[in-house]
Amino acid sequence: MTAEGGAASTASTPVRRTTSLLINVSTLLQEPIGSLRRFDVDRARGAGLSGEVSGSLRLLRTDQSVLATASLSTAVGDVCGGCLEEIELQLELSFDEEFWPAMDAFSGIAIEPPPERVGFSVIDGQIDLSEAVRQYVDMGRPMSPRCGSDCPGLDTSASTEPPVDARWAALSALKIDSEGD
Repeated sequence: MTAEGGAASTASTPVRRTTSLLINVSTLLQEPIGSLRRFDVDRARGAGLSGEVSGSLRLLRTDQSVLATASLSTAVGDVCGGCLEEIELQLELSFDEEFWPAMDAFSGIAIEPPPERVGFSVIDGQIDLSEAVRQYVDMGRPMSPRCGSDCPGLDTSASTEPPVDARWAALSALKIDSEGD
């Protein structure tokens, strides 16, 4: 990940690189409402994710939380619903999620989140985007993915007759005899 500034950013902002989706927001929580951080996510790995994640991320300090706005892409392995071959799906993810701190950054007093709170927790001054990305990957997967428009589908060259269980073979003979009448 490369950090690209904040509320008082300059062109000489140092570049940070990381291999996880764990981001320290402790200083952002101490800044005024409206403070902003932008990140370029480059091949980040996260807990529970099978592929690398790339894209852009914006963190905005709100009155009680941090709003993460993400536009990310990742690849996940799946099975084609037509030919049952293994494929790799490219997924584009876009989401806005709130991360709620458990305590006030200035006073250290525990904060009771609002009852209608929806989102994730800030733990020890850090947010972990892995769970949010994992959830959006699961929602973004197609129900029956295809390997392409030229997918051959299942091999139907085999017999279309279902296999007969030997225990029911005697009944098959009765069925044939009764059809002749």
